[in-house]
Parts: sequence; structure tokens; C-alpha cells
Amino acid sequence: MEQSHELLADEIAQKILEQIQDHTFKAGERLTVRKLCERYGTSETPVKQALNQLVSTGLVVSVPKCGMRVRTFEFQDMKNIWEARIMIEQYCASYAVEEAKRNEDFVRRMQDMLQVSNEEYEKCALEYTRENFRGLHKHDRMLHLELVKCSQNAQIIKMYDELNAHAGMFSGFRCHSPETLRQVEKQHTEIVKSLVLCDTDGLRQALSRHIYSTIQIYRSAWDN
Repeated sequence: MEQSHELLADEIAQKILEQIQDHTFKAGERLTVRKLCERYGTSETPVKQALNQLVSTGLVVSVPKCGMRVRTFEFQDMKNIWEARIMIEQYCASYAVEEAKRNEDFVRRMQDMLQVSNEEYEKCALEYTRENFRGLHKHDRMLHLELVKCSQNAQIIKMYDELNAHAGMFSGFRCHSPETLRQVEKQHTEIVKSLVLCDTDGLRQALSRHIYSTIQIYRSAWDN
């Protein structure tokens, strides 16, 4: 029974996530266990587990005395997170280069991840739909997280995870365009190219350009 609850919780978490991303559940909306149980026809335990999963991803926040609410993604909050992300990724750049020097499998893995990521970005650029856009965050996150893991520092990796920097990426659908997606493709390619060349300064600069470019894309959309 415990296992079935866990599996059901995963299914419910995925449904809530999709309904946050398609704005069925609005930013700031309260998510009550009772109403979610009615919506999904299930008991409280898997619903509570699902909500806790979404809190850990940064899509839902637990507000004292108010319960669970859909996270509100404001530009300044996202900018603060991205700037913290730059600090961590640039710090880890030297470790990633050292890993590239001694580990060919790591280099191949990064190149394979880049290829898959660029293919997904290009697919979305060709058919710019909300559904295609929603899938991009996992490819972006995997590529960057792999660099951070090279630090082999559990605290740094935990800090990076807890930023949940990619949680609000779905909100960028109104900010991006096919042109900016292709810009991201080029930036990711430059990041991996610098890594393959074992160019630490080049890698740091490529990471900085990529994330600050993202900040500017979102800033322009929020200002308008």
C-alpha cells in the first residue's frame, strides 16, 4: 500500500505540475488538500506527498497559516536566483575543466547532452508551442547541473539544487521566441566547446553570457 501511495503521489504531482504550467492553477492560488482530493478522486496521503514533492521543486510554496500556494514567479526573484546560479557555476568551472582533462567519458556525456538539448530547442524553435517549450527546462538543467557536480562538493550541489533555478522556466514562454531559443543553442554550444578545449576562463565567460542573456530576455518581456 505504501508503494502504491508513492506511485499515486508521483502521478498527482505530475498532474498538478502540468496544471500549474498551463495556468489552470494560477500563480498565488491556494492548493487545498480537500479540493485536490475531490479533483483527483483520491485520499489525503498521496495528495500531501505530491504537494511536498512540488515544494521541493520550487513550484509550490508552504505559507505559514495559509497552507500551500502556487509559487508566484516575479522577475526580481528570478533574477536574484540566476545571479546566485552564475556564482556557483563559475566557481565550478575549474573543476569541470579538470574533469574534462582526465575523463573522456565526461566529455562525451556533455557532448551527447548538448546534442539532445539543441535538438529539443530547435524542435521548439520550429514549432513554438507551450507544450514544446515546457520540456526544455529539463535539458537545460541537466547540462548545467553536470558542470556543478564536478565540484564533488555535496554542500555546493545541494545549494544549487535548492535554488530551483529552472522551476519557473515554463513562465518564459511569453518571453522567448524562436530567435532567442536559437541564441540559447549557440550559447550552450559555446559552453561545451570551452569545456572541450579545457578553457577555464572561456567557460566562465560563456556561462556568464548565457545566464545574463537570459536575464535580459526576461527583463524585456516583464518591462513590456
